[in-house]
Order: sequence, then C-alpha cells, then structure tokens
Amino acid sequence: MHKKAETVAVSGNKNSDVSPSERTRTKIRDRRRGPRRSLLTSRLTRNIFFSNIIGLMILVFGALAMNRFESGLIEAKVDNLRSLAATITTVISEQATGYGGAAELDLEGARQVLRGVNVPEGWRVRLHDDAGQVALDTEALDDTISMSTLDPIITEQPDPRWQDVWQERVRSWMSKAAFNLPWRKHRRDAWRRDLKLDVDKALAGEPAEGPRYDADDNLIVTVSLPVKRVQQVLGVVTVESNDVASIVSAERRALAPIITLAFIATLLSSMALTLFITLPMRHLARAAEIVTRSSEKRDAIPDLSSRRDEIGDLSTVMREMTQGLYTRIDDIADFAADVAHEIKNPLTSLRSASDTLRVAKTDEQRAKLIDIIQQDVGRMDRLISDISKASKVDANLARETAQTLDVSEIIRNITEFYSQTRSGEGPSVVNYSKLPDDDPVFIRAFETPFAQVLRNLIDNALTFSPPTGIVGIGAKTTDGRVFIIVEDQGPGIPEGNEETVFDRFYTQRPKGAQFGSHSGLGLAICRQIITAHKGLIYAENRISDEGKVVGARFVVNVPRQTRGGGPSAPKNTAKKAKRFGRSKR
Repeated sequence: MHKKAETVAVSGNKNSDVSPSERTRTKIRDRRRGPRRSLLTSRLTRNIFFSNIIGLMILVFGALAMNRFESGLIEAKVDNLRSLAATITTVISEQATGYGGAAELDLEGARQVLRGVNVPEGWRVRLHDDAGQVALDTEALDDTISMSTLDPIITEQPDPRWQDVWQERVRSWMSKAAFNLPWRKHRRDAWRRDLKLDVDKALAGEPAEGPRYDADDNLIVTVSLPVKRVQQVLGVVTVESNDVASIVSAERRALAPIITLAFIATLLSSMALTLFITLPMRHLARAAEIVTRSSEKRDAIPDLSSRRDEIGDLSTVMREMTQGLYTRIDDIADFAADVAHEIKNPLTSLRSASDTLRVAKTDEQRAKLIDIIQQDVGRMDRLISDISKASKVDANLARETAQTLDVSEIIRNITEFYSQTRSGEGPSVVNYSKLPDDDPVFIRAFETPFAQVLRNLIDNALTFSPPTGIVGIGAKTTDGRVFIIVEDQGPGIPEGNEETVFDRFYTQRPKGAQFGSHSGLGLAICRQIITAHKGLIYAENRISDEGKVVGARFVVNVPRQTRGGGPSAPKNTAKKAKRFGRSKR
C-alpha cells in the first residue's frame, strides 16, 4: 500500500483500535514544503488587525477624549466657583458687624453684594447663617423682567425629516445607554449630594467642593466656603453650577459623527472579513464536501493561490491533497487488480494440475503433476512475499531515520560483500568508481532501504549477465547530484521498455531461468524507495562503438549532501556502509 493511502485509511477510522506499528505507517516524511508565514508577519493577520482596530481606536480615543474633557471641565468649574466664592466671602466678612462672639452677618449688605455679583447663567449662590439655614439665594433675589418679541403664530406644523427623527432617537438611545452604565450608576451613588453635610463641613472651617449629583441625577459642581470674621465662622457661601451636564451632552452630540464613522468602519471591516475570509472558507468547505461525496468532482476545490495568503495556501494544499488521495486510490485499485491477475495465473495452473492428477494413470504422470503443483505453490509463496515487501516499503521508510553516508564506502563495501560471497562460476561484481579519496561524497539516505535498492539492481544485473560476465558499480557527481550506476553485460532492455521495466509485475526471464522465479516487483520497489529519497532512477541500454547493445545500465540519481552534515560524518558512515552487504540477497 502507498503511504498516503494508508494515512487516509487510518485517520478515517479514528475510533478503531490501531496498533503502534499502524500508527507509525501514518507518518509522512516527505511533506510538501509550502510557504511558511510567521503569525506576526502574515498579510492576513495584518489585514484582520488593521481592519478591526480602526473602529476600535476611534471609539477608544473618542471615549478617552470625552472622559478627559469632562474631568477637565469639572476641575475648571471648581476653580472658577472657588474664586467667586472666595471673593464673596471676603466682601461679606468685611461687612460683618461686631467682634468675637458678638460678630454677626450684615444680611442687607450681603444682599447687595449678591445682587451686584454677575452670576453666569446656570450658576447659583446661597448664603447660609451659622445655624446652617439659607439666609440669601440668588434665585430668590433675581427680580429682573425680560421682554422679547413673540414668534409668529404657526398655523401648520411641518413634519420633521426622517433623518432628524432617527438622529434624535439614536442620540436618546445612546444617552440612555450611557446613563445606565454600571460604572456611571456607581459614580452617581458615590457622588450623591448632601447639602447639609457640605454646609456643616464648611461651618467647621473646612471648605467642601467637588462634583455632586442631586436627587434628579443632575450633575452639579459645588463649592462651599466659610465666612469668617477673624477666626469666628459667621456663615457659609455655597456657589454651584449645573451647566456641566449640558456642556458634556453637547460635546457628546458633537461626537455623533465620530461614532457614526466608527460604526461604518466596523461594518465595513466585518463585511471585508466576511468577503475575504468567511466566504472563501465556506467555498472550500463545500467543495471538500462535494469531493468526499463524488469521485468525479476531483477539481471541485477552488484555486485561490492568487490570494498569496494562508487561505490561498490552504486551497493549494487541499487541491494537491485531493489529487494525491485520488492518485493513491487509483494506484491501490491498480495494485489490487495486478495482484489478483498475478495470483490468478498460478491458481489456474494449480487447478489444472489438480484436476489432471485425479485422472493420471501412471506414477510418472502423478509425480510430474505433483512437481508442477509444488512449483506453483512456491511461485505463489514468492509472489505473496514480494507483494508484502512492496506494501511495507513506505512503512519501513517511515520507521527509518535518514543518515549521512559516504558513497565511496558504500560502493567499496557492497562490492567486497559480493566478491566474498561469490560461489564458483558466475558473473563478478567490480567497483569502477572514480570518486576522489581526498574529497568524500556524502548522501542523505535511509540506510536499509537504500541498501535494498543497490542489492536489487546488482542481483538483477547478475541474473541477466553471462556466467563470465562482469557487473560494474560506480559513482560520479554533477551539479550537486550523485549518480550511482550499475551496468551488466546481458542482452539489454527491449527497445521501448526502458520505463516499463519499473512497472509492477513486469517480468522478462533470461534464457534458462525457471518460470515464476521472478515476481517483477524488484525494480518497482527500487523506484518507490528512490522517489522517497527525492531522487530518480532510470534504465538505458549500453551501446558499443558498432551500435550494438552490450548490456543494460541502471542509474540512481540522488541529491548530494554537503559537508555541513557534521565533522563526524566521515567516521560514522564508514562503519554504517559496511552493513550494506550483510543482509540476505
């Protein structure tokens, strides 16, 4: 089975009991190295942050500016009220009569003073006696009569514009919402006005000032100062202003355009996020659902790679994943069909031999049929073993760890192994590598699978070479690639079959070879392993100067590992390379 197909099978059945070995098979070593973006430098992250922070910053700055304005206004009001109250108390104290315990306020003089003071609109001045009772009040002293021309009588009142109606409703709603905020309720309770307490505090000789809320929850700024004759407190002057709330309300109304702008910015940012993030994600999700339901919709995943962000990367990966999964599924189906076809051949032979065995008349005929049955059983055993090995290649690669190997040591040790294990007559294995000893060539490879590739190529070359032939193995480097070459002196590859030889169950028996002794999976396994090494493997015929085919040549092309693998690499790879030839052929 192929690696990615096994991954899908395992991940699709999460609730089933999965052994550790099966979990290991799901590892994917050769992941696609797509674009990797840092979270902070991502374009999509920047868009999300900037689109949402604009409206937020507008609201924050508006709220901060309003709070600071209100606090500054209250402080300025307290200073103004204190200045006016100090002036009034100074004048009234100078008009007081008597000294010590006989000192008392001159109420008539104080009345003239309050009438002569230019009290701004929305301000109020009160004079309390030493008992805390109100003696004078500017609201009661105002006896002016204002005269003005009345507006003309309007017989028909025009309907207000709908914009004005909605604007007033929004303002009213916002004012009510702001008024009912919990922290504002807490502030009103903390600043609740107690006029008697302020007057008593001032009668005790200490000024009382600051913002207060009256019984109707109106904001008032008040200052209460004692009126003293030397050290004797004769009364209290209270100056208050109730125009702070109206000024703040006017400023809040002035913030209406800012709040509207913030709302529009938030709305636009939400729409942008919906259009550029939510909708593409929904399209991807629906396309993935369509792909899972129909095998004919392989191209349903939209191509969003032009976005050049994480969603574009996701669409690219999903398209490649979908194509890869269907490719694996097709490969599995083809593999199953090939296996069924290859197993059917010996089974047909077994059935024919067993049927004929029943009607065999002589012992010689029965012995011959039994030999055929045993050969077919052996053929099926070899076929099933090779199929099992082919299906475990990806799992073995997942369990292996890539290591830095010395190519010269690999070739030298594997050549020595075949030389030492050669029995009697037969082709020999020769090392014709010309790699320099002073500049070792390293590759990054999975040791055991890579050794299997070289053994398969050499065993295949030995099979097709004549008894006195030579199988050569060598290596060369070009442009950062390493080429390991295995050559034989056999009949070569039939013309046009240079790629077909790597297909599963491709068999071409040399002359004299027993039928069924080759499963046709060796070269297919080699290509599978080399592909996992990000390399190539191909076959070609060796042509003599006369233009004749004098053998076959198999070339393994893998990336070269730079010396950056570490200073200890040459020492370790020599020992590891000696194990290349120790496995059974």
